[in-house]
Order: sequence, then C-alpha cells, then structure tokens
Amino acid sequence: MAPTYYLRRPIWALAASAALLLAGCNPSSESGGDKGGGGDTGGPFIVARTGDIDLVDPARATAFQTLQTLDLVYETLIETADDGELEPALATEWEVSEDGKTVTLTLREGVKFHDGADFTAADAKASLDRVLDPETGSVVASNLMNVTDVSADDDTTLVISLKQPDAALLNVLSQVGTSIIDEDAIKAKTVEREPNGTGPFRWGSWDQGQKVTLKANKDYWGDAAKLETVELRVIPDESSILSGMKAGSFNLGVVSDPSVADQANPDDLEVLSQPTLSYHVLQLNGRKGPLKKLEARQAIACALDRQQVVDTAYFGQGEVTGPITSPAYDYDEFEGLPCEPGDLDAARDLLTKAGYPDGFTLNTIVMVGEYATATNIAQSVQGQLKEIGVELKLQQQQTSVYVDNWLEAKYDAAVALNGGSTDPYLMYGRYFTETASLKKPAGLDDPKLGELLQQGNATTDEGERQEIFKQLQQELLRLSPWVWLQHNQSYYLVGKNVDGFKALTTESLEYLTKASRGDSG
Repeated sequence: MAPTYYLRRPIWALAASAALLLAGCNPSSESGGDKGGGGDTGGPFIVARTGDIDLVDPARATAFQTLQTLDLVYETLIETADDGELEPALATEWEVSEDGKTVTLTLREGVKFHDGADFTAADAKASLDRVLDPETGSVVASNLMNVTDVSADDDTTLVISLKQPDAALLNVLSQVGTSIIDEDAIKAKTVEREPNGTGPFRWGSWDQGQKVTLKANKDYWGDAAKLETVELRVIPDESSILSGMKAGSFNLGVVSDPSVADQANPDDLEVLSQPTLSYHVLQLNGRKGPLKKLEARQAIACALDRQQVVDTAYFGQGEVTGPITSPAYDYDEFEGLPCEPGDLDAARDLLTKAGYPDGFTLNTIVMVGEYATATNIAQSVQGQLKEIGVELKLQQQQTSVYVDNWLEAKYDAAVALNGGSTDPYLMYGRYFTETASLKKPAGLDDPKLGELLQQGNATTDEGERQEIFKQLQQELLRLSPWVWLQHNQSYYLVGKNVDGFKALTTESLEYLTKASRGDSG
C-alpha cells in the first residue's frame, strides 16, 4: 500500500447505493443492534489485520496501518464529521480573515498529554513548525506550503499566517500528519520512539511484526474509550484472520479480499463493507527509460481494461475510477486519454510512435502484507500489458521495504493503493506541485499540473474549483504519469458480541473508541 492522505474523521458520506452486498452476509458500514454488548469486561480487544506499522512519528507516517494506529493516539486541531463538515477537536473555533491570509484558532483548555503535561498553543506551534522543517521529512509538509508563520499569541490562541488564501488549509489541519505533539518531546527528539499524544488511547507497546498494544486514556478530555486495552495484531494471511474470527480468537478482522469476506457466515460474524476514497493505481516512473516518452505511458493507459481488473481482482465488487475520487467532483473517468481503455491497437500504435514497437520491460514493485488484493491486481495488469509486449517483472516486497523504495522512486512501475480526499488539491498537491513532499514517487514533473493545483487551492469559489479540477483530471489522464484503476473496497469482520464499531470511507479505526463487547473474549 502506498503512502496515503488520511483524515482523522470521515469526510464524506458515500451514497448508500454504493455499498456492495456480499453473498449471504448482508453487510453494512456499521455494526448495529444489541448484540449482548455492555462495555469492556477485561482482556484485550483484538483487531487482526495483515500489516504492521512501520514507525511511530505521525508527521512521517505513510502506510495505512501506521496511520490507523497513530490516529488513536494523537489528535489534530480540527476534525471532520460524518456529514463532511469540519468540527472542533483540539481547536474549539477558528476564524479566517477577510483577505484569507490569516487563520486564528482558539484552542481547547484542560487537555493533557498522556504524560500529564498541559496542552497549549506552544505545542500546536511546535508541531506545525516541525512539519514544515525539512529535516523532519514530513510527507504532508507541502500541504502547508502557503504558511509563512505560526505564532502562539497566548496559551489558547494560535495564529497561522499565509502568503495567499488556502482553501485546503482547514482540511490539512485534520490530517494525521499534522497531529499535535508535546513541545518538550519535540525538543528532546523523542517523537520517533515514544508516542505521547492527547488521544483516547495511550501508547502501550510495539512488538514489531507481531502487535501494537494501546491502553484507554482515562483522563481523556472527551468521551473515554469503553475498551480497556486494544491489541492490533499482525496476521499475514487474510484466510487466517477469517478462521480466527470464526474461532472467537479475534474481535475485529480487517480484510481486503472480497473472496474472504464472502466466506463469513452471518450466524457467526457481521460483515461491514465500505467503499473508500482511496484508489488503486499503477504508478509509472516517467523519469526512467521508455516511460520518459509520453506515448509509452499513454500506450499502457490505453491497453489496460480497468473493469477487467475489477472483475478479476475484486470479483466485480469495485468501481472503476479516474484520478479524482472526491465525490463532489464527478467527472468523466477517461476524458483526456487519447483512446478508450482496453484498445490494444491504439496502444500498439502509441508504442510504435514512442520508438518501442516491440515493447519493453518494467521492474514493478508490489506490496505484500497490507492488502491481499495487491498481487491479484498486479497479475491482472501484467497479463493485459503482455498483449502489447510490455512485460512487468513483479517484485513482491514487505511493507517497510516497499515504502522505502516507493518514497525514493526505486522502481519503473509500482502497484499502489493511495489515499483519496474530498479535496482534489490534497490528493495531488503533495505529488505534482513545485515543493511537493512526494515529488519523487510522483514520477513526473509538469508545470501545468502544479499551476492547476495552485489555482484550485487559491479560490473558495466552488464553480471555479469544479472547472479547474476538471482540467486537472483531464491533464493527468493525458500525461498518464499513472494509470488509475478503481476505488478501494474495505471489509470488516465484526464479532457478534461487538457493538458500536463503524466502517468509514477514510479507513480510520476511530470507532474503536466507541466500541464495546459483551464478554472478555
């Protein structure tokens, strides 16, 4: 799974018709009804998932499992409600100046970090300054590129100064990457080894490759978690997750393979099915070899039948997508491509124009250990491209290895799962702007993309944004730095005694703070 943009709260309610029904499971996106739950009664609540975290620094976190975990420990200044509206978190209110260049936030009083230190504006300033510091290596730094100054006027007032209006800023402040960290921890340089947040769960321990243990924060300023202890266990095989759920060994299982979810017996488990804003993509490194040629990239985009990938890798339980997955920006998925997807003749013509009539070989990295469908997707894409002489040499890599290679663009192509957003700027500003944090794995430098992204972020006029981001989508398809395949689909296996857990479009596990169970299993 590739690095992702990730919000602390669900940011859009997808239409109910988008939910997919699993045979015999009657899935939904929320565990409901009285299933004997009544609060935690001892013993860890066990969540089984296929991947481990790779670090504990929220500013540098990229992998889904890492973001899911740190989301429970740290908090942001703002969060987003189920209806998509921004709402208070560590900031209780905010005001944007008339010229759009100053944002003043009033911070919550009485909040403490897990070590007992008081939360103040000095901590918020230090956290944002740290994200902006190039030495931090934050993957969200470019989302704050318009920030010129952050000041703490007093303990409860934070002022952010901007060089120009920034339509995405408030959403940026709800990213896990801008989580608030204790100023003293930043000064002591302990952030990368000793998590200390203000969230509903305290850090317990990390047994690498095995599990992460979290403890309920009894002093949490909001509603305290009902579960005393949560263990996030690494179970590499999704079939083993299903078996463990059936045996009662786990309370919640996170899977990506619809064939596994289909095997769940509704008498034993509840299955929650949730379309997400994240998307599967074949990323092409346009700075290397044949892929430097526009026609070579376009040939790959033309050759691939996206629906065939959905049918083979997801058993038809998915939706083809273009670059922008934001629900409010509904564009033609393929307008901008010089062909119809799956047109092999057009693809061969483009290869000839690129100077590669016989095709070429691409070293292609594929992550294993985080989502089971990655290999299925890679094999479907591999088989299709073979028809035009483009050979994908698949290199399966564990999460930590894959992420390192992905960040440094050490590949010709990468099968990736990237995070989406309700704001198109936040999807692609981090890749294709001049100061983008993820410029290397973007695989392509193009000033037009950066200009469109900056224009879209500099206005709050929704009509203007719709037109600008439509141009962005079309330009992304024309340039074909990547090939967009489909929306992601997540499945959650929920024990029958578990109540209160909800599946979110963001793939956050935040509803563990509201979950309860009826026994100590």
